[in-house]
Amino acid sequence: MAWDRDFFYDTYPRVEAAFAARLDESLSPRAPSVLLQVVRELDLPPDSRVVDVGCGEGAHAFRLATHFGFRVLGIDPVQRHLDLARAERREVVPDIASRVSFERGSAGRIPAPDSSIDLVWCRDVMVHVADPADALDEFARVLRAGGYVVGYQTVATDRLAADEADWLFDVMGVVPDSADPDVLDAAIAGSGLEVVDTIDLSSEWGEWSQEQDGHAARALLHLARLLRDPERYRAEFGQAAYDVMLGDCRWHVYRMMGKLAGRIDVLQQPRRS
Repeated sequence: MAWDRDFFYDTYPRVEAAFAARLDESLSPRAPSVLLQVVRELDLPPDSRVVDVGCGEGAHAFRLATHFGFRVLGIDPVQRHLDLARAERREVVPDIASRVSFERGSAGRIPAPDSSIDLVWCRDVMVHVADPADALDEFARVLRAGGYVVGYQTVATDRLAADEADWLFDVMGVVPDSADPDVLDAAIAGSGLEVVDTIDLSSEWGEWSQEQDGHAARALLHLARLLRDPERYRAEFGQAAYDVMLGDCRWHVYRMMGKLAGRIDVLQQPRRS
């Protein structure tokens, strides 16, 4: 609407305080633990075989073994992640440690036989995959009939301008097509996996994080400082580190602004008749 002086200076001030108070009320965003609830509702038995794709330092692999009694293979292409995950494995209780192992692998190359896996867990990984179709085909290969994929990723929305996406994706190692929800949908359709559910989280995890510990506001504050005095931080940490920090802060701010959105996909390998 066009700017209206009378509305701006007379009508709006009469509702501004009430409007702000309403915005202070939480919309009850779902927490990241919703992923575990999704897995719980699949009702997979203990000792089910799980692959954690892009396991990082192993936190989710240990969680899946602890919460559900699964046998989890964590795979990652980064050796440092595997080293840290294996070091952590030596520190956890023996019953959990015996259920978790870590190997080098990737979304497009899972070190598991055909039809041997009950659940593929894939969190915050697909945006870094060169070809989502290859990854989904690989998930389909290793899944037994009736097995599931539970995947979470961030996708770009139409609020993210092309120049914003170009810079952010380059710095954060995001493959542009892999952050495109249409490309992801096409990859899922081509894999032959059936869509059980698609959960649009929009900005919920960002809101939840802000309500819990103020993380989003801190990212915005850091972003402002990075932009106002870049040389202060470049001189101490270098250009590459500065760019990564700038990208990470923008990522969190854009997620709150709806330029990036969270999404959960629950897929299933069709049962053979």
